[in-house]
Parts: sequence; structure tokens; C-alpha cells
Amino acid sequence: MEINVHKFQEAILDGSFEHTENHLTAAAFKKDGIEVGLTKVFADVRKAIDKQQLIQADLVIDFPEPTIITVETGIINLPFANVNKVTNFLEADEIVPVRVYLVVASPFVNVSGLRIDEIATAADYLTGFETLNKQMTASVHEKLDHIQEEMAKPKETAKPVPANKQKTPAKKTTRRTATKRTTTKKTTTAAKTSATKPAAAKKPAAKITKRTTKKAAPKTTRRTTKK
Repeated sequence: MEINVHKFQEAILDGSFEHTENHLTAAAFKKDGIEVGLTKVFADVRKAIDKQQLIQADLVIDFPEPTIITVETGIINLPFANVNKVTNFLEADEIVPVRVYLVVASPFVNVSGLRIDEIATAADYLTGFETLNKQMTASVHEKLDHIQEEMAKPKETAKPVPANKQKTPAKKTTRRTATKRTTTKKTTTAAKTSATKPAAAKKPAAKITKRTTKKAAPKTTRRTTKK
């Protein structure tokens, strides 16, 4: 069974694939285990591949936080939800074999909450489904054991902080906007400058010297008397 990469993407985005969903309560799982539920899933997958149909077959275990076990047919180890990323790894016009994948989704399975494993090509699944179903069942058991261990662990609760170590809430600082002072610029005028200069010392008034004019003595003319 082969398919064009672009057609595979279109089929998943359009919902043109078979989808089955079976539920198993936590009580039924505890009593009867997982085998009955997985048998239905495996039967649905085999029928779809026989018809050359893509399929996503879910088994939901209704734990307080559900665990979803899915067997689906795809072309790369990405769940159907991430079909848009397929062309990051394959060319859109490639013809590739359809493969069978086992997907376990749970917040306790690992950090990402998702584990996906390639099982076989669709063609190989049809010829060896009995052995492959046993392998998938063993893998699911292993993962469910881990999930239940993680679920049983007490959840970490935040320890109360002693009052003396509690952080004092930071005080809100109101930022003051500095008011600019308007500085009046003093303009020094020439007049002011001259006003501030000490007055020049006045020169003492010139002494007026009175000239005493001596009057000339009158000339005496002697008359000579001729005898």
C-alpha cells in the first residue's frame, strides 16, 4: 500500500480516513486488562488496510486524566494532528509506503505527553499481524505500567513560605516630574554697566590766578625853555 505525500495530507485534512473510537473505564481496565479493547482496535486496522483505506483507531482509557492508545496508518512518525509538518521531511510529489504506527498519549507517558512508534509497513502488517499485535500489546502494557506509576505519585504542592521570609511587595514609586524653573536671563546693558562703574574722579577746578597789572607811570616831559 503506497500513497502520494500530498494526497495523504489532503486526505487527513479533509477527514477522508476511517476513524474508530472505543472506551474502557478505569474499573474495566483494572478487572479485565487491556487485551479486549486492543483486539477491537487491531481488527479495525486490519479491515481498513485490506480496503486500502487510511485509519485512526483509538482506545480511550477513562482514567481521571485519560490515556489514549491509537493505532494509525501514516507515512512518517508524526500523528495526524501534525500532518502539515510532513512536507518538512518528505517531498510533496513523492510516492511512499503507508506504515502502521502505535501512538500513546498521556500527560504521564513522558515530558511531551506523546509517544509514537513505527510498527511495520501496511503490507507487512497484513502478512504478520498476529505477531505484530502481540508486540504492540506488550508495548502498551509497558507504557501503561509507567503511566500508572507516575499517576500514583503524590503531586508536588507548593510549600507555604514562612511569614518572616515572605517577600514584601515592592512599593510603588510615584515618579515625580521635575518642574523646570524658568530662569530670567539678566541682560546687562551698557547703561547699567556704566551705572555700576565708579564715577570718574572730578578734576579739581583750575585755579584762576589774577594778574595784577601795574599801571605804567606817566612819562614826564621836560620842557626846555630857550633863553
